[in-house]
Amino acid sequence: MGEDDKIKTLVGVVAEVRAVLQRDPPPTAYYPYWQRVPGEVALVVRTTADPHTAAGALRAALRSEDAQLPIQAIRTMEEVVDGSVAERKFQSILVMVFAASALLVASLGIYGVVSYSVARRRNEIGIRMALGAQRSQLLGLVIRQGMAPVVVGLAAGMVVALFLGRAIRGLLFGVQASDPLTIAGVAAILLVVGVLACLIPRAGLPVLTPWRHSASSSAT
Repeated sequence: MGEDDKIKTLVGVVAEVRAVLQRDPPPTAYYPYWQRVPGEVALVVRTTADPHTAAGALRAALRSEDAQLPIQAIRTMEEVVDGSVAERKFQSILVMVFAASALLVASLGIYGVVSYSVARRRNEIGIRMALGAQRSQLLGLVIRQGMAPVVVGLAAGMVVALFLGRAIRGLLFGVQASDPLTIAGVAAILLVVGVLACLIPRAGLPVLTPWRHSASSSAT
């Protein structure tokens, strides 16, 4: 049935046109111009020339048909699309800025906490070195114990990210809310920051002599 409750003949099917990003396209039917109620009309013209150059010729052609025809601003399709998504694009840029800021704050927080916890263990590390512990053993110990809370926090953060991604799925178009590449990239950055926090404070530890050297010196 059509707008006038008369039976219409379907002559073809076209692809859906998404006019609003946050919801699916509604059922739409296209009618010939002479079957529609007169109203505002948008004319779409395809050209191989520069659209701004063709605008003058298009305006002249319309004026030749009807000199009283009101013609609004002629825009290119790129300008129409940019204008329709300008608000959403600004919101996306704002979200990206906040996300980058959150990643920076998280990196600084992880580095500060882990490096502080490692630096507080200098006396313990020194005693272990004096008792004969190898540097590779100490390095493994520091990294394992220092990275344990980082790994637990990353696991919890990824679960929360996947849950929140489902909540904002309706606001996205053409992008998956749970992007594995993005989540893996952020996790890799934070893991690298945690490892550096374990290694850099240890670089400033004094090189202690082995215990046997100390014992021989005391005996002397």
